[in-house]
Amino acid sequence: MKKFSKRWGILLVAVGILIVVGLREASAQKYFFFQGKVESLYKDQLTVKGNKAETMYFAIGRNTVYVPSRLPGVGERVKVTYFLRRGHNVASQVEILSAK
Repeated sequence: MKKFSKRWGILLVAVGILIVVGLREASAQKYFFFQGKVESLYKDQLTVKGNKAETMYFAIGRNTVYVPSRLPGVGERVKVTYFLRRGHNVASQVEILSAK
């Protein structure tokens, strides 16, 4: 009986370790980049039109970092660093690029 419970204990510890490692990997966020001109900025959404006429929408909020520390204006070129959360693009950083 002791052998049986000892094996189950070892198995449970191994499964626990695998779960912890799996959760750590799942919580890592992958970041993407998008460049273009600001089409609109309204409440909690930023709309950016890219170089190939594709338009992307980004959720923005209090955790979004702006470089320099101001909101971009319509028509300004920006580089958006974003990640996916529940199927939506969430901007983590919006960098205003210098006019060329």
